[in-house]
Amino acid sequence: MILADARLDARASHGCFETMRAYQGIIFRLDDHLDRLTASAQYLGTGMPNRRRLRRQVVDALASSGLQDAIVRVALLPRSHLPADPSIVVQPVPWPPAIAYRQGIALAVVPARPCPVSVIDPRAKYSARLGSVLTVIDAQVRRVDEALFLDPQTGSVTESTASNFGIIKHGSVKTPPCWLGLLAGITRQVIEEAAGRLGLAVEEIPLTRHDVYNAEEAFLSSTIKEVMPVTRIDGRHIGTGRPGPVTKRLRQAFQAIVQEELAEVTH
Repeated sequence: MILADARLDARASHGCFETMRAYQGIIFRLDDHLDRLTASAQYLGTGMPNRRRLRRQVVDALASSGLQDAIVRVALLPRSHLPADPSIVVQPVPWPPAIAYRQGIALAVVPARPCPVSVIDPRAKYSARLGSVLTVIDAQVRRVDEALFLDPQTGSVTESTASNFGIIKHGSVKTPPCWLGLLAGITRQVIEEAAGRLGLAVEEIPLTRHDVYNAEEAFLSSTIKEVMPVTRIDGRHIGTGRPGPVTKRLRQAFQAIVQEELAEVTH
């Protein structure tokens, strides 16, 4: 079922979802997103609808919206003994303000993730997001843009409320490993590919707060943000306190990959 707005019923509390980005009327890495949606559905026990049919529904929903640059959100709502009932919402991209990319954003570390790693598999994007919603409110109270979670078992930095996190140190990109329970983001993967193009080493290693505070640069990555520079964490300047050159290059390389893949689809 295709919905015109984001209203979902109570079934959404134990469903799963996927957020995709369309550029120039084409969904970037649609099949990768559907792969992850399938993994989420399998983990949560939500019956996956026919993939080919769902793919067509998603593409048709975007075309019907008339939007070229858009966010496409697919939620799977469980039904007893039946495949999940898909809800597809297409909306304009809620672009972060341009000043955020020019000046960077501020984060605050919060004591723990909203849900222990042992409870929810990191492959699943589940719909019960109350913990994240409350953490966003906490971040607003602290007058920062987003919160950065710690793994309660190791004390390592994991991710923000809706984005993956990484730092630049000694010329390499360092990101927390997914085994800490963070979501394996599609944008995160593309950034690792972009880093390879730039000749930058990529390390997936646990990061302590000491590592983060002493990073040369830091950034968030997500479908909506792409690559967002982070310049303050817990009131401390990261590096020079301004968006760094490597983060800027990563964003440019990410956008270049997007344009290349769009060109392959359209030709």
